[in-house]
Amino acid sequence: MLRLVSAVLALVLSLSAVSAETPPSVAPGVPSGSGTQPVAVYGPDGRIVAFPDPSGIVVTTMPFRRLHSTPIRLKALSTTPKVFPISRPADATTYRVVVPCNVNIRLLGAKTADEVLTDDNGVLYLAGTDVTMGTSKPDFIIAKTTAAPDGDCTPEMHYGMGGG
Repeated sequence: MLRLVSAVLALVLSLSAVSAETPPSVAPGVPSGSGTQPVAVYGPDGRIVAFPDPSGIVVTTMPFRRLHSTPIRLKALSTTPKVFPISRPADATTYRVVVPCNVNIRLLGAKTADEVLTDDNGVLYLAGTDVTMGTSKPDFIIAKTTAAPDGDCTPEMHYGMGGG
């Protein structure tokens, strides 16, 4: 009798697993079909130009493309702001910063070398990270660390187009 009850119970459990509804291959509410899907059109600056119904989508950016081969090295940073003259390609829309430092850094893009970088302006970049940001048209980068680094702190910048 015990064998019969266990067999019936096993059969019921296996049938319930087989009859469970499989999840849809496309999430509910997401357009699907075998025809063409909406296509984003990007301009030469890497920004989206056209997309059907942009209000309900998440847009991914174009991959970052460098416009110069030699990085801008912000050498030997410390807690005292340092000014670096830069040469930004005319058609650059973004820049990528790689921060190999063990402390955070603060950068300010400036039109003149006498602008002042403080703890309340510029952009804070976290230690050991890299990030791509949109660019203004600076002629100088003013940079400093937020604390004394334990070793060499030489972030690198590349100007280019796109993001990612």
